[in-house]
Amino acid sequence: MESLDLLLGKGLQKLGILEQFKLNTIVHHWKDVVGPIIASHTRIIDIKPPRIVISADTSQWMQEIKMNEKRIIKHINDYYKSDVITEMRLIMQRQSYIKQDEEKPLILEKEIKSRDYIQSNKIVLTDDDVDRIDSIVNKTNNEELKEAFRKLLISRWKKEIHLEQQGFQRCERCHVLMDRNNQYCVSCEYDLYREKINGIKTFIRNYPYCKYGDCKPHINCTFTEFSTAMRELIYFYLDKIYKGSTSRNHMYMAAMLITHKKPDELTDQHVINLCNKYRSKFLDEEKQKELQALRGINEWEAINESNNSSEFQDNSKS
Repeated sequence: MESLDLLLGKGLQKLGILEQFKLNTIVHHWKDVVGPIIASHTRIIDIKPPRIVISADTSQWMQEIKMNEKRIIKHINDYYKSDVITEMRLIMQRQSYIKQDEEKPLILEKEIKSRDYIQSNKIVLTDDDVDRIDSIVNKTNNEELKEAFRKLLISRWKKEIHLEQQGFQRCERCHVLMDRNNQYCVSCEYDLYREKINGIKTFIRNYPYCKYGDCKPHINCTFTEFSTAMRELIYFYLDKIYKGSTSRNHMYMAAMLITHKKPDELTDQHVINLCNKYRSKFLDEEKQKELQALRGINEWEAINESNNSSEFQDNSKS
């Protein structure tokens, strides 16, 4: 009976991978070939004679392996008992940026609560709840619709009772039930945040050259909130300019928001040059002519004249 090793060899020979299998056996003996210290910091990636590809876990070890390249190649060929390898390629070992700590389990900031199914038959509505449901349902004269609406309200009432028993709280603004210990729900928090940002934007529109220190005495806001409002306004006016607006208001507002300078501290040419940096290069021919006129003047007189003449022609046609 043939041995398992002999049968394995014959099978690999038929598949045409016997030679590669013999070459790859060095992976299991790498520690004996190069020593335990080098083996702990390196790994064989690929073997295709006459080259072997080895990865190192740090750049320092890559340098160390490079300095001892001839000696390591000699040890590899001694293992194969022939000069199979003549060159070595070194690469950096890929490392994960996610650090694993098996000793310390992951601690969630908020424990996930288990949810029970709503058992409607065990929830009993109070007389006041039933009266409120009846008062709502009685507003319609359609009996079929009234019955369907009554079932819907009863189901909704029982669901709210169940959620309150599960620890849900009501938002103080919209009174919706929420699974959080905050004063407002997520939607209301966002609405209040946007109201505050819009209030800051209103102040900045009146004083577009202001800074955070100028705004804070008048509106209670953080620097992050002020920066958000300022950024949104800058993007608003730069979008107008990008699309070809030659409005004096748009251009001066953008310049004051970006430079924090008052109108009397800016010149027309300064504003024109600043805004031209943000112009689109793909505007229509009419807009391109307006911009060409702006590039060589210090005031908006030529633009105003062209706009007035076009308006006059439109009025005469009409």
